[in-house]
Amino acid sequence: MRQFIYSQRNWIALALIFVILPLIFSGQTFMLTIFSLLLIYTVVALGLNIVIGYTGQISIGHAAFMAIGAYFSAIMVSFFNIPFIFSFLGAGLVAGLFGVLLGIPALRLKGFYLAIATMAFGVVVEQTLHTWDYVGASAGFRTIPNPSIFGITLKSDLSKLYLVLTVSFVLFILTSNFLKTKTGRALKAIRESEFAARSMGINISKYKIISFVISAIYAGLAGSLYAHTIGYISPADFGLGTSINLLAMIVIGGLATMSGGFIGALIIVAMPFMFSRTQLPMSIISGVLLVVVVLFFPRGIAYGLRIFSLKYLWRPITVIRRWFALKKKEKGKKINISGKSIFYRETDNKVGPPVVFVHGNFGSSKWFEPTLERLSSKYHGLALDMPNFGRSDRIENVSIDAYAEYVFNFMKELKLEKVNIVGHSLGGAVVQKVMIDHPQMINKAILIDPAPPSGLKTSPEVYAVLDLYKSNRDLLKKALIGIMPTRKIDKFTEELVDEALLMEGKCFELNARALEEYDYREDIKNLDIPMLIYVGKKDTLITEKMAREFEKFNSKAKVKLLDDCGHSVNVEKPDFFVKDLEDFFDNNL
Repeated sequence: MRQFIYSQRNWIALALIFVILPLIFSGQTFMLTIFSLLLIYTVVALGLNIVIGYTGQISIGHAAFMAIGAYFSAIMVSFFNIPFIFSFLGAGLVAGLFGVLLGIPALRLKGFYLAIATMAFGVVVEQTLHTWDYVGASAGFRTIPNPSIFGITLKSDLSKLYLVLTVSFVLFILTSNFLKTKTGRALKAIRESEFAARSMGINISKYKIISFVISAIYAGLAGSLYAHTIGYISPADFGLGTSINLLAMIVIGGLATMSGGFIGALIIVAMPFMFSRTQLPMSIISGVLLVVVVLFFPRGIAYGLRIFSLKYLWRPITVIRRWFALKKKEKGKKINISGKSIFYRETDNKVGPPVVFVHGNFGSSKWFEPTLERLSSKYHGLALDMPNFGRSDRIENVSIDAYAEYVFNFMKELKLEKVNIVGHSLGGAVVQKVMIDHPQMINKAILIDPAPPSGLKTSPEVYAVLDLYKSNRDLLKKALIGIMPTRKIDKFTEELVDEALLMEGKCFELNARALEEYDYREDIKNLDIPMLIYVGKKDTLITEKMAREFEKFNSKAKVKLLDDCGHSVNVEKPDFFVKDLEDFFDNNL
């Protein structure tokens, strides 16, 4: 349940808002109508964003599709007594058909010429409605019936709002999932480069038409909701000005963002009422706002809010969680190593062959707590927090060599001999250095998805993200979940995230740089220490090729691939890991 709630938390929060918010304004008819209009235009903007934001095309006549859906639905219900649900779906289909008719000739056009073509389409539809007496011509279509669902007529503004909310919520989910499909990825590829997309075998014409059709369907459905919510439509409601406003919504809100259309609609729909008592025309207000957004939020307000959220919104929560994690009492001991206090955990059994566990980046001895709990009594297990991590003291020198020296002195201080040593991720690099410098102290080694002997390179753009982890616990949590994909999200997951926050701030970047600076390929050639290297096939950080470096440079190294595992078998499959570990140390492998 915790995993489901975490993975769907945004949709759950949105659903709760959609259910509760209308109840707050249940007695305010005017506000309920505004909310309905806001969501209707959000749906249209969502579809328009598929064409412009995700496919890179242009449309300045999108209100025409909305008009087609509105008039079709009104005619079907008013003149032919077709049930609303069929008229509503038919409005989307008919608008989609017109999307095909516009999309096919538009395939030969780009940029300015495509803009003119779509604008002309919008003007033609508007002028046709102005002269069509059957639907009221310029006077408009009046007394449109209320929507009826399964025989229940929705007469109140609150019930109509819930209908609009339901449709909006469903379309948001469908759009989010659609953009993750093969078709969605193809549209994004076309936006970035038609030439590159075509070279990858993407049918440019096919996917451009698909984007036009989907956006037209969304506009048609929104048009139907508009007609039956307001009860009156006219050609002026769907003119060129409306098309420009729709374009402004997604530009102001944010192109290629799910929330951009909503933010833009919130501004464009709400602002006329905010400035209703002023003499300023809306065209001037929208124009000034567009200039401000282009200058200061070139990728839209949604993107600006996203950056603000990543950098600042989570800071208070992160600080509080870090403070509580530091104050939390953990079962363990402290020992003085080279003038620094080092925290460590150990099994109740203090006799037998020692097994020392060295954690990875963003880690601590907590990552081996499940292992220590399962380790049989014939072994003496110890897991330490390296300096700069967890509850151990801080040091200035951030390097694999420095960490390795503290691990060696830790074993020396406790008078451990012929140690079986286990290293995870960055800890794998530390263990390599310990084996190279002090081979006489090590009996056998297990490396869990370790940094390879040649070092681990980090892309330059990743460093900006690493810096965000310090102040954004949610982002850090996503990263840690990503390296243990087969483990369910539970209370222990939250504890690991809190432990990661205890790492020294400068190490979020410097640990990654330390992994780039070493090269142990020549050094490990002469090691006469049996090594077992685990690498999960679902690991997004360490590849099989990286792990095979150990076998290439040392005949005593053996790589073991784990099919259903990510970067951390010690927390993903602790029962299997402990059994395999003991088999290896018992010479049964």
